[in-house]
Amino acid sequence: MKYLIVNADDFGLSPGVNRGIVEAYLAGGITSTTLMVNMPGFEDAIIRSLALPNLGVGLHFNLTSGIPISHPNLIPSLVQQDGTFRDFRQVHARDEREIEIELAAQWNRFIASGLRPTHLDSHHHIHQIFPSVYKAMANLATKENIPMRRSQTSDETIAPSVLKTHQVLLDTYEKPDGLQKLLLYLSQLPEGTTELMCHPGYTDNMLRERETSEWSNAREAELAVFRDPVVQHTIRELDIRPIHYGLLSSIIAQPTVHPTPNPKPKILLKYKRRKKRTFKKKAKLITPKRKKRRVSTRLFLSIKYKTR
Repeated sequence: MKYLIVNADDFGLSPGVNRGIVEAYLAGGITSTTLMVNMPGFEDAIIRSLALPNLGVGLHFNLTSGIPISHPNLIPSLVQQDGTFRDFRQVHARDEREIEIELAAQWNRFIASGLRPTHLDSHHHIHQIFPSVYKAMANLATKENIPMRRSQTSDETIAPSVLKTHQVLLDTYEKPDGLQKLLLYLSQLPEGTTELMCHPGYTDNMLRERETSEWSNAREAELAVFRDPVVQHTIRELDIRPIHYGLLSSIIAQPTVHPTPNPKPKILLKYKRRKKRTFKKKAKLITPKRKKRRVSTRLFLSIKYKTR
């Protein structure tokens, strides 16, 4: 069986991004999203999430954009002088204990909203870039018994084993061939569980203040792809089961049912085995002996003498 999670990153980044993600979900193009709790669209995202109980919402752990939830004095290795997060491209040692502090703060803010994350992933894929981030997230996922996005680069042996999909597809779909690329991925989807990442959304003033117009336009292009009715139709026609991360544990726990194999035909040996010769005793034909007729001596004598 093929199971697919289509996760829209950056929920909470801005109201425009939130609106686009919800539209893609209602169109059947996505099944899951991950929320940034330190962004200006956070409250709007919570309101929209509460109205959509079947939309899986995870925590999009962020150490690279905006202001942290923790006080900057508690996490000096993670912030710049102005108190904002360091750019993920900056070569700078990030303290492992400070990463855990900020991760816990973002988790607690999510929980305080009345929702519980279905899973964990990260902004700018920092859990794939920094082993210390991966370790902190894996420890939290284990503690809270939730899944986490599979890493394609980090050494996953440095932390406890966590629940993950079998495959993850991290790509973009903003170019003119974006829809064709997505349909190709769907047609080639392997057996098991797969997460496919995307970034749909509308551009608004909040978004323009935070990112270039090139990336903002890319979000609207991806929204057009994942809102296209052919996506939901193709998923249905290919018998792919759309799920979110909240359902992953029950699916992974299901026993694999293998079809009953046909009995293998007996292979004839090149040389036939000789049959054991069984010797049966031939039945002996016994013919009953004729009993000699006993003639009485008296009768014999009487006959003899009478004929004289």
